[in-house]
Amino acid sequence: MLKKLKEKIFGKTPTTMDHEFFGKIVFMGGNIPDENDYWECEIELEKGKDPIGILITAGIEGPSFKQVEFCKDIISNLDKLFDKCWPIFEPDFEEWTGKTFSGNWRDDFKLMDISIPKDANIKNKWSVCYFVDAANHYFTANFENGSPKLNIIDG
Repeated sequence: MLKKLKEKIFGKTPTTMDHEFFGKIVFMGGNIPDENDYWECEIELEKGKDPIGILITAGIEGPSFKQVEFCKDIISNLDKLFDKCWPIFEPDFEEWTGKTFSGNWRDDFKLMDISIPKDANIKNKWSVCYFVDAANHYFTANFENGSPKLNIIDG
């Protein structure tokens, strides 16, 4: 009875898991399974740098081995990851920043988060988000069928 009263007042305690690769992950889904359920966590890519957010599209069972491998592959080469995003960012960059791109993404873009697609299938929807200081906005490359399809500018 006391547990139900606490949940009613303070909300349900989130479901968490200690994952071998991702560390502590938090489930962002409800009691009824939904295709939009996901887990979130933060991982440190470089010592002394801010961690990035990782969103893993998966049900209550947690991330799959394939999703771990997908994440490892994506974060293993951040230059290659940015190169995948650049075609969708390029048309907006100069307009939103008022400057020409230097060619070095680290001069203007700060990686914020990556979403891992359902079943680690690159054809499913996934995204990569950067903060662009000169624009004071987030640029998010949304991927479908393995290609960037839409840049969402938010901030």
